[in-house]
Amino acid sequence: MATKIKNFAKTKISLPLPYLISIQKDNWELFWQRDLKELFEEVSPIRDYTGKEFELWFQDFKLDKSKYKTDLEAKENNDSYEASLRVRTKLVNIRTKETREQEVYLADFPLMTDRGTFIVNGVERVTVSQLIRSPGVFFTSQSAGGRNNFGAKIIPNRGAWLEFETEQSGAIGVKIDRRRKIMATTLLKAFGIEQEDSIREMFKDIDTGEIKHIEETLKKDTAKSQAEAFVEVYQRIRPGDLASADTAKELIENMFFNFERYDFSKVGRWRMFQRLPSLAKNLKNDEITVEQRTLKLEDVIAVIKEIIRLNNTPGARPDQIDHLGNRRVRTLNEFLQNRLRVGLMRMERIIKDRMSTLEAENILPSQLINPRPFMAVIKEFFTSSQISHFMDNQNSLAELEHKRRLSSTGPGGLTRERAGFE
Repeated sequence: MATKIKNFAKTKISLPLPYLISIQKDNWELFWQRDLKELFEEVSPIRDYTGKEFELWFQDFKLDKSKYKTDLEAKENNDSYEASLRVRTKLVNIRTKETREQEVYLADFPLMTDRGTFIVNGVERVTVSQLIRSPGVFFTSQSAGGRNNFGAKIIPNRGAWLEFETEQSGAIGVKIDRRRKIMATTLLKAFGIEQEDSIREMFKDIDTGEIKHIEETLKKDTAKSQAEAFVEVYQRIRPGDLASADTAKELIENMFFNFERYDFSKVGRWRMFQRLPSLAKNLKNDEITVEQRTLKLEDVIAVIKEIIRLNNTPGARPDQIDHLGNRRVRTLNEFLQNRLRVGLMRMERIIKDRMSTLEAENILPSQLINPRPFMAVIKEFFTSSQISHFMDNQNSLAELEHKRRLSSTGPGGLTRERAGFE
């Protein structure tokens, strides 16, 4: 018999009670419907070191049923409530055009219960969401000599940070991953604008009174060509190493233009468009692609232009980094995607090694794939991650509060030592 709900409200208009653990359940569904597919698409195809022998594609996946009928049964047996994840793979021999398809076991994946929790080794665990600084661009300022000198931080979801700052003279410098400073124009030369006249040309739409920032920066810039700029940047990233222009070029291109090493994420790229609307004009359609999620030369130019504009605008104010509008909630599906990406990258190295050592004639996908690194990151995430907790089940309200909790600490978040008062 359905329970009757008595309404004590004085008004006839009442909103339906929302589903209070939807953040857990909805993001779990989203992980299986979208995020895992995206992850397999990102890593496919895996090619051998030469790129001329084999290609391995991850196509579709399926999740088997758990060996336990209910999560309570798993709890009683001090076991995990989980199911086997299998992926359909296709191995293509590039020389002979021969293809082999096979379903390969990847890992036992914990399943979410109806209560939005996980049973791992007989213990009920819950994953909390995290409140973090959003990727994108933030403009900062430092007071010196009675005026504000503006700078900026370009923060990706994964990859090296770029921190710009304006010196007293008006020159604009940049630090890569908090290393020693180089001039912003050195970075532009490394990214492809070799001629100083071309750099001046790019900033000619700025008022003549404001162009002094570029002139001052070029005065302090010692690099006269792209090759010199590569070496200059390399020496800041890896001080003490001897660098040729070619090795420096390879490092810098991998650092900023390779999606495996640098990713703004869709949120970060969207926030770049919001803060710097001139960049959004280059967007072909509404969907943000993988190519648009790496750093572009236009991003750096737009950021430098905005720094110059702020420096020359009386009363300009920096962005508030601790404002909730500049923060976002990172949920279970995103954490899982990031950890599984690490597992797939480790697996990829083993696959490439095996492609170059095994006999080419009768090779099968299951011989190439070693699922252990993938299993290890799943196990590590659910048993020892900072956002996976033993569930607080003192009472129903404590349980509900724990499932809806937001944490600022955890991977990529604040540490207790560094957290400021804000």
